[in-house]
Amino acid sequence: MFTFGGLTGLILANCIIDTLIHDTYFVVGHFHYVLSLGAVYSIYASFYCYVNYLSNINELIGTIHYILIFISSNIIFLSMHSLGIMGLPRRIFDYPICYFRYN
Repeated sequence: MFTFGGLTGLILANCIIDTLIHDTYFVVGHFHYVLSLGAVYSIYASFYCYVNYLSNINELIGTIHYILIFISSNIIFLSMHSLGIMGLPRRIFDYPICYFRYN
């Protein structure tokens, strides 16, 4: 997740592209991939690592949890990237009707 966020950071580092998608949901998706998911995945990984040492919880629970979090977070944040490329602005309370289905 952190690597994908870093790759989207390379897109934002380009001055020409950054002026086009600067105040869109692309930036929000990039922010969440880099900061939120990098921290959340490491917290969950350390939790399940140490819980296995302290108790007899099966690794299957951690594996199922990882798969569910991985799929759901990618569905949420990849859609933010595509909405940002389509031009959906952030920080507005009433979106245009063309983005209703995607938002």
